Amino acid sequence: MPSYALGNRVHARPVIFQLQTFGLAGVTFLAFFPSLFHYQEYAFFLLLALALALARVERINPHVRTSLDLPLFAFVSWVLLTVPFSIDPAYSFSEWRKFIAHMLVFYWAMFVLRLDADVVPARKALVAIVLGSLALSLFALQDFLIRGGSWRDRLVRAGAPFSDYNWLATYLVLVIPVLIGWLVTQSNLATRAVGLCSLVASVLAQAAAYTRAGWVAHFVQALSFVLLIRRHRLLVWFLSGVILAGSIGLFALSSRGYQQGTLDPWTFSARVKTWQLGFQQVLEHPIVGIGFGNNIFSQVYTAEIEAGRSKGEVEKVLPGLHNTFAMVLMGSGVPALTFFVWFIIRALRELLAGVRAADVARTRHMVFRLAIALAVIGFVIRNLFDYMFAGSLASLFWIFIAVGLSMKTEQALGNS
Repeated sequence: MPSYALGNRVHARPVIFQLQTFGLAGVTFLAFFPSLFHYQEYAFFLLLALALALARVERINPHVRTSLDLPLFAFVSWVLLTVPFSIDPAYSFSEWRKFIAHMLVFYWAMFVLRLDADVVPARKALVAIVLGSLALSLFALQDFLIRGGSWRDRLVRAGAPFSDYNWLATYLVLVIPVLIGWLVTQSNLATRAVGLCSLVASVLAQAAAYTRAGWVAHFVQALSFVLLIRRHRLLVWFLSGVILAGSIGLFALSSRGYQQGTLDPWTFSARVKTWQLGFQQVLEHPIVGIGFGNNIFSQVYTAEIEAGRSKGEVEKVLPGLHNTFAMVLMGSGVPALTFFVWFIIRALRELLAGVRAADVARTRHMVFRLAIALAVIGFVIRNLFDYMFAGSLASLFWIFIAVGLSMKTEQALGNS
């Protein structure tokens, strides 16, 4: 695993260190509230400017080199190259700039996490994740109950603050593995109690979101965990039993009038129809695509979307590809998708490098690196069914990657 250290000679003022460290925790916490995204952006760019000034004064290289640099540079360069070929170049360039801004969150977080081991920035970021997910889940559950949500149907679904159930489900796909890791690694009773409350609330909120793609993501996370720790037999049987029992229970409830909408396949059918239209554009423009950005699809297929709305749910064409990878492929061509997948694979390899099954239960940093790797896997699965690589979710994803890559010592995750 390559070294990301900034060096031993760091002589910046302690107050600036503290500001950056608490700033990372604050940006992480704000990421759980989509309606506060612009405030999060303002805070981030202010902190980034201070970090660059700090690096200049202290003569520190602000760029913390990682093995993700090459695939990320290749991806953003290719997408920029394809912008002139977009059906809406101004929009595609705007979406490209948003991706760059989110990517800067990753490099800024890596810089902060390497400033000073004594500040323990990784632990503060993890605390922000635990508290942020607790606040998010409690808000979602309260709102769900106030609006008359029940276990009978999915007419009312738990959602993120001033957002919807898709965002909530994606947040929880990211955080639940980390919350489990928090419970495993904490010895202090108070911190474990907070973690347990956050985990229970998150699981209940995920159930109340009634988002099948989120449930599928958790299933893949569980399966990945089984495969990664290589204790197949017992866990495979346990996992299979849980899935079988859950499936039988869901069908039994449906036969009694509960959750019938959850088993209705019309949304998947609509996605397949939408993906087929997107693939037609890929066949016609395989190299440079037709424009980067989620709204490009709607601009091309406005008539089909409007016609689909009048044909009923099964025949509906969705106003977007509802698949991040399909959006990248249609928008910027096969090379862009190749670079994007390369980045995801490289990130997972880095997170899992040196994580051994025999040591996971005993080593804090391995627990969290494994948990964040599972969070990334779940996020990837979630993005196969919706475009969720945007806004505060994207910022949170990049922070997760940075925290995971920074965890190489036990000291950074101590209980102090």
